[in-house]
Amino acid sequence: MKKVFWVAALFVMSVATSYGQYNGECWVVSGGDTVYKLHANGNADPTVIPNLTQASAAEVNPTDGVAWIAISAANAVFRFDQSTGEFTQAPAIERPNMISVNPADGTVWVAGLNGAWKLSSDGKQILAQVIPQGGNPNVETGRFNVAVNPKDGSCWIADARGPINRYDANGALIATGPTMQEPKAGVAVDYEGNAWVADSQFNTLVRVSATGQELAKITTIPSPTSPRINPKDGSVWVVSNQSMLINLSADGTQMNEFPAGMAVVGISLSPADNGIWVADMLGATFTGEVSKFSTNGTKLFANPIPQPSSVSVGFWEGN
Repeated sequence: MKKVFWVAALFVMSVATSYGQYNGECWVVSGGDTVYKLHANGNADPTVIPNLTQASAAEVNPTDGVAWIAISAANAVFRFDQSTGEFTQAPAIERPNMISVNPADGTVWVAGLNGAWKLSSDGKQILAQVIPQGGNPNVETGRFNVAVNPKDGSCWIADARGPINRYDANGALIATGPTMQEPKAGVAVDYEGNAWVADSQFNTLVRVSATGQELAKITTIPSPTSPRINPKDGSVWVVSNQSMLINLSADGTQMNEFPAGMAVVGISLSPADNGIWVADMLGATFTGEVSKFSTNGTKLFANPIPQPSSVSVGFWEGN
């Protein structure tokens, strides 16, 4: 418990440097110990949150710029309101590792060691809890992926042991997708409830309907990770072999492919300007960088960020 409050104290001291409304910035987890904010043009913002222990995710709510940060070692999730400077610690969640924000109401789903939890928009209450059961017992637990659909608040949860399930806003099971072998490389959902789920160990990318039907299955992309859907057209961007960015149409037809880095571990899509933000653990300096690409593969800029593991640029058109 002391560690949690020690981390919280560091947050309060460090975030008082910059406030302002959301304008397309990108939040970055660096080295597991620092969170940076970059403006839409790639320039660094004065907001830097240092001295963390095993920061695993930082996600922004595009409607108001509220940032949510998961600290795995402290079993803690924090809510940072840029407009007021308020920092709120959510109820403890064991080993939080992924966050999905619902911009429609400000709530968030957090994946932890044994399942997923839904937090209230103010970060003070747990509204729902999902503890998936079953699957392959030989695959490590604690590796869940979550993606919430702002249209209805439903959430897809991919369990590393195989099951892929969709839950309603209250955490009740409403659809079961095809069981994959190790679907722990990412999940993304569109506004209609369809999801793309990645299994990097078995080179599989699957599109699942809101009712759980398999719509497309791609096995020709090596080690797919970090799928990100463009809600405007249902297309998806995915990382292949930690180096290539591949764009697929909603039906799985490949539309584009280009190199994006040396050790790409995560991407985030900004449909507002069609930019793709890339977290590259190595980059040009071999120490790490965050870059932004256009859809035709043009590298717009790169910012040297040490060992970036997570990037977040939120998007919500509100309809």
